Amino acid sequence: MKAEKPTILGRGDFKPSAKCPNCNLIMYLGDECPHCEHLLSLSEQKDQKEFWIKTRNKSYLHGFIFFTLSILLLSFVFSI
Repeated sequence: MKAEKPTILGRGDFKPSAKCPNCNLIMYLGDECPHCEHLLSLSEQKDQKEFWIKTRNKSYLHGFIFFTLSILLLSFVFSI
């Protein structure tokens, strides 16, 4: 069985997860750690989902800043 990487981009059926609170290893999709078989409680599931939402939003912000600056720099370089 191939492990899937966690994602929440428009997919409600994928349940995001971060690090297992029991063994501190990266978890995959689902509510059970594949390493130590620890089941997440509802509060832990909520914490994991908030972690991935913050990570996703931070990536979007970095991408927006990068592309905005690159467009401004390219327009400045080619206007000279």
